[in-house]
Amino acid sequence: MDAEPRDLADQAPQHRGKIPARLARNVGWLLGGRGFTAVSSIVYLGLGARALGPVGFGLFTLMLTYGQLIANIIQFQSWKGVIRFGAVHSAALRPDRLARLLGFTVMLDWSSAIIGAAIAAAGVFLIAPLFQWSVHQQWLAAGFSAALLLTTGATPTGMLRLFDRFDLLTYSEAVSPAVRVMGALVAWLMGGGVTAFLIVWALAALGQTLATWASAILIHRSRLSLGSAAYRGAVAENPGLWRFMVQTSLSSSLGFFWLQAGTLAVGVVAGPATAGGFRLADRLATGISKSTETVTRALYPELARLVASDDRATLHKLFVRTSWIAVSLAVLVVVICATAGGLILRLVAGPQFVFAQSLLVLLATSAAIELSGFALEPFHNAHGRSDRVLRARIIGTILYVSLLAALLPTMGATGAAIAAIATSAAVMTQLALSARKMLQSPHKHPSVRV
Repeated sequence: MDAEPRDLADQAPQHRGKIPARLARNVGWLLGGRGFTAVSSIVYLGLGARALGPVGFGLFTLMLTYGQLIANIIQFQSWKGVIRFGAVHSAALRPDRLARLLGFTVMLDWSSAIIGAAIAAAGVFLIAPLFQWSVHQQWLAAGFSAALLLTTGATPTGMLRLFDRFDLLTYSEAVSPAVRVMGALVAWLMGGGVTAFLIVWALAALGQTLATWASAILIHRSRLSLGSAAYRGAVAENPGLWRFMVQTSLSSSLGFFWLQAGTLAVGVVAGPATAGGFRLADRLATGISKSTETVTRALYPELARLVASDDRATLHKLFVRTSWIAVSLAVLVVVICATAGGLILRLVAGPQFVFAQSLLVLLATSAAIELSGFALEPFHNAHGRSDRVLRARIIGTILYVSLLAALLPTMGATGAAIAAIATSAAVMTQLALSARKMLQSPHKHPSVRV
């Protein structure tokens, strides 16, 4: 027999006292995992750059970026839906509705993965002339892209976050960087080329997917309801589910679009070596700023619970405090890259990649702007206002494409980095103004039916 729904507002006081401790615990787990990932990423990027050289690393980068771009465009960010709607069903003690929701998101994961794999594999042969890839390189890129699309673990990731099992999530997410480090080391010692490094990346993605699913199954707190009746039930019980899924997925795709598309555009205009330096600078800038992304992953479930319980006072306080922390860390990121960028590149990839120092500073500035508003997107998603995030991303993407077309022919990779800064500033400004308006509004924001 289904449990009776509870009055979520009555649960606000008991949630309020637990939030700081729970958030600190979850951030601690994620910081440990992200710290390991950040160090590992520096190691395997350095091994790849040293083993392949500027041209080989650039070729590897272009194939990797292409596969990731298709994955970001095609795949749904279903873990956000699991948290957004699952938080309400979990609070209302409705495991039947949660099971139908999880079955729905799993269906989205795998259907988009299969379609995306086919599109990615076929698309390689259309874009290959732009990069002057050989027939062997085309087949290599097609196979890698398909493998990358078929390794999806979005739903179990959302389950682990929803149930506060950030410990299991940390262990699961450590599989991919560990495999990459060990595989890159073996490939480097054995003199492996681009093919070897792509195989390592594909195996790492598969390993993390399997580990995440295994962890989600181990928690024994949820089940999946599959079938057409369950899918229809999920849509009926979660008003706005499809709209939320589409909007958050498009927003995420556009959020990654400018740097991934920028890397490919740099490769077309300036060649693989410059594209490799652009990608390396981007990854280093992102790696240095991973700490705030860690807080974002832990913050989103807390915001969703506060919205579900209509605890606006605690929501406002949590949002403002974390935003100020993010601004401070963002400034630190820029200072580090501006003062030690050349040294970082030399230590990680060798002196042949020091040419990317200016790109590192510019891309670190773009990353810092995004990170200064790291709480804005989860704040909107937790309120069911993913439409505003999507609108900001669309405007940002239009701006980026326009600036890329104007600056890339004359400024090369530097123009692409400047376009990224302008885009980040435009997106974060829109979301900040929207969040300010929402915080000042006395009205309740839309939720799901319980």
